Amino acid sequence: MTACMRVLVATASTNLQQLICRLLARSGYTTEPVASAEAAIEAARRSDYQAIVTDMHLPDCCGATLVGRLRREGVSTPAILLVEEETPRLREVATRLGSIRCLTSPSPEQLKEALSSATASPKEPA
Repeated sequence: MTACMRVLVATASTNLQQLICRLLARSGYTTEPVASAEAAIEAARRSDYQAIVTDMHLPDCCGATLVGRLRREGVSTPAILLVEEETPRLREVATRLGSIRCLTSPSPEQLKEALSSATASPKEPA
């Protein structure tokens, strides 16, 4: 049930962050927005999330690097990367890091489906 699902939203763009949080709130998700990788890591240390949504353009590192850092710290929360263009290399890196999905300009339906899929997948050990 999405009503109690918590999603960490890490994007540097305030507009994108507000759009994602508003969309997820309408679908029953609880969100915590952050604007940097460091803030996302700190949030993931203090709280459990069912999913993480991040874009590739954080001020202190890219979204894929953020997911890698979280994995090294033992955080296995499913991650969805928002990308401008999905390339085979990016997909390979994202998969290796434990990202469930890369999305390019996702529609609300695609984002909700990706979250549903991510939270249905068992967490892999770090």
